[in-house]
Amino acid sequence: MIGKLLVVDDEVWFREGLVAFIGGNALGWDVVGEASDGEEAMEAVHRLLPDLVITDINMPVMDGLDLTAWLSRVYPEIMVIILTGYRDFEYARRALRYGAVEFMLKPFALDEASRVLRKTHEEFRLKELAKRVREQERQAELFRAAISGLPSERETKDDWETRWAGFSFGILHIRSYYPAGKGYQANDVNLLHYAVTNIVQELLQVHQPHALVLPLNKDVFAFLLEAGSQEDRYRIEVETALRSYIGLQGEWIPMGVVHRFDELHVRFERLQEQQLGPSPEVETAGGERRLKEELLALLVVNDLTAAERLLTNYIDQTSRLELQRCKTNVYTLVTVFSAILLSDFKQLKAAVANDELNPRHILDFESVPALLDWAREKCAEFLGMFQRWLDERQNNVVYRAEQYIQEHYREACSLQSAAAHVHVSPNYLSNLFKKETGVSFTHYVSQLRVEKAKALLQSTKMRMTEIAEEAGFDNSSYFTVVFKQATGQSPREFRKQFDHTGE
Repeated sequence: MIGKLLVVDDEVWFREGLVAFIGGNALGWDVVGEASDGEEAMEAVHRLLPDLVITDINMPVMDGLDLTAWLSRVYPEIMVIILTGYRDFEYARRALRYGAVEFMLKPFALDEASRVLRKTHEEFRLKELAKRVREQERQAELFRAAISGLPSERETKDDWETRWAGFSFGILHIRSYYPAGKGYQANDVNLLHYAVTNIVQELLQVHQPHALVLPLNKDVFAFLLEAGSQEDRYRIEVETALRSYIGLQGEWIPMGVVHRFDELHVRFERLQEQQLGPSPEVETAGGERRLKEELLALLVVNDLTAAERLLTNYIDQTSRLELQRCKTNVYTLVTVFSAILLSDFKQLKAAVANDELNPRHILDFESVPALLDWAREKCAEFLGMFQRWLDERQNNVVYRAEQYIQEHYREACSLQSAAAHVHVSPNYLSNLFKKETGVSFTHYVSQLRVEKAKALLQSTKMRMTEIAEEAGFDNSSYFTVVFKQATGQSPREFRKQFDHTGE
């Protein structure tokens, strides 16, 4: 895994020597660009998107510390190594505060440079692996959403279709975990399911490294496989391994090549009706945990429409069952509601205390339609309760966050500090702030600081460094960059319009 590296130093001989050293050693980095100062580096970063920037501190136009500060705000995922001839600890402290991962004094020994670059590459490699895992998890959840028929944004669907269009959709159905002659018991099923999951995933890495598998429940696995001969070979290998290692019979059900996100739900629903029967996901013992996870994931992002769709699907699937099993599923539903209210949204726990979600009512029903009508009523009450709480919370949060920004814009006014002030999570505040104001939290703070600076430029003769500090910018270089991005003019050009001489 090779990382992209940008070298920034105004001394040409040193920069070229460093580039040659990196290129001539297996350090895990590919030098994709060079720059002689911070402003050149900013343009190169936009264009090249490196994974690591090595920058000197003392450079003309924009120095390395200002560049590092800019990177920490605009491209926080890019790692930075600071090079300098200074031995002043203050430089190191500032560099580390801005997010530099290493600090090396010039001149340095080549073995020290190798050590630092290899160490940084290992950090990069681990970050990339973690990113891949998160992306795989995201793709799996989108796959589940598509199969379940959960509503998704058009942009999400387009991205998914770009990635997976042309892949073969398939289902592996484990007919039984109790094959003749094996003597498996009920308490063996979890271990057997784990074994099946390992087999299909390990063989996927060998034969279909770009494919995707999703366990829908203990009996059913969904696949997106690259069409072709490797697809057939993979299926044969899986069937053989299941029989040889654990004695289970797997039935492959081809579902055709996928072109659109919405096709998956239609095809899977048809398969359930014709071959699989009622959704085993609703009937399995793990259904309560899975339902809670899926419902909670929608509630925390305030997607009540999708939550309603999830609950409607759950009840529709439950309606296919006989009365006793229907009661079991409705009991699971009400238990999930209570668990969410008590553990995740404690502000609403009064609903549980007031007996609104008491599952004992389920025992009184003598018909499936009556029970499901009651369940639908509980779903509506639960979502309505959450919506009212959400509305009340939203009414005050953004206003209080804006007040906090007005009072603290001269300081390190971060999303985290504002969220703590208004007693919500940073992610919640970020989403809500953008929804209510139309701009991100960071953009709002930046624009406020620019407006404060414009007022000072118009009405005072303060020095640029003083204005930058008064408006909340860390330094005048960063102030100049942000101001020009926002107004199209440098601060000095802006000031000239109002007959102030400035510095």
